[in-house]
Amino acid sequence: MQDKIPPHKTGAKSDTVSEIEFKSDHLAKAHFITVRKRFLDVNSWELFAGEEKAEFSHRDAKGELLLRKPEIGDYFSIKVPGLHNPTGDGFDWVRVEHVEDEQGPAGEHVYIRVRPAPNPTKPDETTAHFFDPKATSNFFIKREGPKISAEVHGRNEVPNTENLNVLEKIRNSLVAAGGIIGGSKFQWKSLTEGLLKHEE
Repeated sequence: MQDKIPPHKTGAKSDTVSEIEFKSDHLAKAHFITVRKRFLDVNSWELFAGEEKAEFSHRDAKGELLLRKPEIGDYFSIKVPGLHNPTGDGFDWVRVEHVEDEQGPAGEHVYIRVRPAPNPTKPDETTAHFFDPKATSNFFIKREGPKISAEVHGRNEVPNTENLNVLEKIRNSLVAAGGIIGGSKFQWKSLTEGLLKHEE
């Protein structure tokens, strides 16, 4: 699975992994159906991550809300608590550049990779995200036998300060620094734990 993640060359990186193991493959398969449904419903990620976390919305190339599973070319808008992005009309934007959904007898996985992008409603404008476009966020869920994991891997996380005014540069540097130091790690751990939650 790691070979699908772009190589890390610059800036910061992060790796967040949560796991849950069942007594049998059968029980794991049954729960993975739930995990998969949660994972592909990006609009509900905030519910699984907990209150006061970033809000995610799944959107099309016109910025309209989507209610289906993500596809290449779609966008996620992200509302960071307390530090809304003026470049993105209050949101940070990423574009989906890879989606993989595979199932087999021994295991199964779903992988989504996103990259910072311009606000799709203003496509000629600069990248509307606190990270530079070199960065990627890589989201995985997978089942291997009786074990299920949810993972988020950030790579090449460099603050986005190109073609922005002073306030926007300061804002992006602050948000990126929070993520690099550990803010995003806490966010992602809440999400991965929430996606895997199993209620008896």
